[in-house]
Amino acid sequence: MKKKIKKASRPKKAYRELSARALSLGAVSARVIDAATVVTAEWVLYKCRFGCPGWGGRHSCPPRTPAPSATARMIEDYSVGVLFGGGDNEDIHKIVFPLEREAFLRGFYKAFGFASGPCRLCARCDLDASCRRPWEMRPAMEACGIDVFATARANGYKIETLKSEKECGSYFGLLLVE
Repeated sequence: MKKKIKKASRPKKAYRELSARALSLGAVSARVIDAATVVTAEWVLYKCRFGCPGWGGRHSCPPRTPAPSATARMIEDYSVGVLFGGGDNEDIHKIVFPLEREAFLRGFYKAFGFASGPCRLCARCDLDASCRRPWEMRPAMEACGIDVFATARANGYKIETLKSEKECGSYFGLLLVE
């Protein structure tokens, strides 16, 4: 059983600085959020498995990612997050690792980031070997069972389903910090 330790309190300025850093790295928007507003659900993996042509094709995709229940337990270890939006999933991948690294170097030793969509750091994943870039590859929120729509809406973002393939989607990344 995990021993509950009183969470450290940091000045709100430190979290706002991480949000501003996400913007300087290319995010279109960024908000400091309560980690308790991050929603996980088992059904999310079904949408990956039965809706994404890339299912199982990358180290950052299910079934190689944590189950939603494991993600929910992990999120309980955090009190704050930075939820940020970008142009597309590649933009999010370019933001999440540098943002996580900067948070870590600022003393947020538990910092962990989630990207959006399949990782594109390498042209192709060699699934018979270990990830070639594990230090910067981060799984997508949805690949770990995070309900991106519910999480974004709970934090004031307007996000809707697309009505046609010509419409541009909304992509989000998440940095959890303590």
